[in-house]
Amino acid sequence: MSSAAVPVTTADLRRWTQESRLPGDPPMLSDDAAMLLAAGYTSPAGRALIVRRMSMGLPMPRMTEPAANLRRRQHSILGLEHQLRTGMMPNVVATVLRTRLSGMIRKREDARRIIVLGKGVFASSTRAIRRERRENIYLEIDEREKLFEGLLATPVANLPVGGGVRRAGSAAVDRIAGLVGSLAGRNAAQNVEEWINEALGPPDGQTAVPSGRGAAFADGYETLMFVAGHFYERIQQSPAWRSDFFEFQRTAVNLHAELAEISADVVALRNLRIDLDRARAGGSGDQGFAEHLDQREAALRPVWTQLLERVHALIGIAQTVESASAELRLLEEYDRASTLDSRIDHLLARSGDRELSADHTRMLSEQVRSGEEQLRMYRDVLQGDIARIAPYEQQYELPQRYEP
Repeated sequence: MSSAAVPVTTADLRRWTQESRLPGDPPMLSDDAAMLLAAGYTSPAGRALIVRRMSMGLPMPRMTEPAANLRRRQHSILGLEHQLRTGMMPNVVATVLRTRLSGMIRKREDARRIIVLGKGVFASSTRAIRRERRENIYLEIDEREKLFEGLLATPVANLPVGGGVRRAGSAAVDRIAGLVGSLAGRNAAQNVEEWINEALGPPDGQTAVPSGRGAAFADGYETLMFVAGHFYERIQQSPAWRSDFFEFQRTAVNLHAELAEISADVVALRNLRIDLDRARAGGSGDQGFAEHLDQREAALRPVWTQLLERVHALIGIAQTVESASAELRLLEEYDRASTLDSRIDHLLARSGDRELSADHTRMLSEQVRSGEEQLRMYRDVLQGDIARIAPYEQQYELPQRYEP
């Protein structure tokens, strides 16, 4: 999406969310990022407990597949259910679609059991549950259900627009239905399954469709969540962030909590957007009611800019620590060279010739001092980025539609 050498501006971030599209081909989110984004769908207490467990290094339920695959499968399930409810098609086509739908639902429910039961992760006996509740690390069953629902909404690039087969896919199924209307028998069923696989992709719902124009998302809200998760991962994976040099900065911000709270705010904003649109549509032309909704909406719009700034600060941290990682690698090289140089000094001391090695040592010392000064500059920049991250307890407000 970007590198440390190419800074991301707030204007870039705003444009990405307006277009619901990111440049390049960013990798899918890790399990940790997906889990924290899903925590945005839980209650404040459940979200705080998830963050606490992850901050303490305690385990969380892990599925046997990436959360992105679970989202794609859920997307396909909704599309097939819509097609079967509304589509008129020959029985042979409907049979293939129902078989495919049953298989995907079975896999989804297998994943649900892993998350909700939390076998081997959360306490199961009465005594152990009471102990974990006292320690404030026990995630209740209802919160795990919400967490799984959040995982079903993991931000994923290049999903078919309109819900699985609802648009392009439904047209493909309709064409297949027309082709097989006059056919019957086993060969027809086999051909239908092959045609459906070709039109809709394999039955596991895991195939992403390359757009050729970057990574496209369902809307600007989902785009922002993906960006936040992506740069959270880049910070966590940075050797500089994990180094002793940035120990104070690591204690100044809880990245797990920041990502979870960003997700919660985005989810709340999107829900408010939907509710306001529904209220406006159901207003029956009442001018006073419409004006009231416009006033409430106008009062809530500034939060989108605040969220953009918050995510941009996260991006700034990621790019700063990635630049610092290069400096740390140089310092490590200088340190290894200094160790080698001291061994040479020891050997040359026997012959009385130390001048060459001493000059080299002075040169290395100057380089180390220069590198440390550069790292101090990175630390100051990083401290500024951390200061830009707003407190977690923010009032929920509403942006404009996809300005948003």
